[in-house]
Amino acid sequence: MVSSRARALTAGLALATFAAPAPLLAAPYIIEGSDTFAMTSRTGARYRVHVHVPRRPAPPGGFPVLYLLDGDMTFASAVETAQRLARFGRDEGQCEGIVVAIGYPDEDYMLARRSFDYTPEGPPDAVAHPTGGAPAFRRFLAGDLMPRITGRYRIDTARQTLWGHSFGALFVLDTLLGEPELFRNYVATSPSLWFGARSLLGGLAGLPARLAAAGPRTLHLEVGEREQDSLRARSQAMAMTHRELADRLAAVENLEVHSRVYSGESHGGTLLPGLGQAVRVAFQEARP
Repeated sequence: MVSSRARALTAGLALATFAAPAPLLAAPYIIEGSDTFAMTSRTGARYRVHVHVPRRPAPPGGFPVLYLLDGDMTFASAVETAQRLARFGRDEGQCEGIVVAIGYPDEDYMLARRSFDYTPEGPPDAVAHPTGGAPAFRRFLAGDLMPRITGRYRIDTARQTLWGHSFGALFVLDTLLGEPELFRNYVATSPSLWFGARSLLGGLAGLPARLAAAGPRTLHLEVGEREQDSLRARSQAMAMTHRELADRLAAVENLEVHSRVYSGESHGGTLLPGLGQAVRVAFQEARP
């Protein structure tokens, strides 16, 4: 015979089973005010571009713009940082701006794609993936993506910033040396100088003339304290370290150089503080 207590327990279990909430359906994470679209370069390379635009109307001169490399990894953090600084950093001159993050449609191939897109032409180095695609990627950036952003949104073309980390930072430096007119501010976090020092040294000679035509530019060059020794060892044959590069660039007329060492950070650990610094640089109120 089944006791009344057992009947009550069975009924309670049945009720709990039917009352249990249904599992949540998986859904993509969406940032309000953002847009994502695909683009294909003239060489057939495919990209995924993320854009975030502030809610309020653009100021009379348009929004400043921050372009991010490794965009699939950095977009959300940059947008959140930009929103918080715009809200709580106005006393420090922070303003709102547009974030444009350049990523790839297939994450499985991201490492190979970035190794190619972000590295300058030159003799092959000890890298597992093809390199030397920076000129083609820069043509896509300057000839396809930037005109599309300018045509679609109200931007201040005189206040555009480029940020990258590691190979991405190497691309930032390569762009500054080769086509400084593309951006006003350049933020290079932990550039892979062990790879590209020869190319950078080659580009330094023509930089003063290019800056004379482009006008004043600003470079923020950053590195982690803990990566200095390994960077120095890998760069020894090319006679190039973060400090040496900063000193040489600081001597160039029309180039304002800010050098920063992140205390206690390794190569990978500089990404987030470097990204935050890029947001601060990009979204400062315009100087009178």
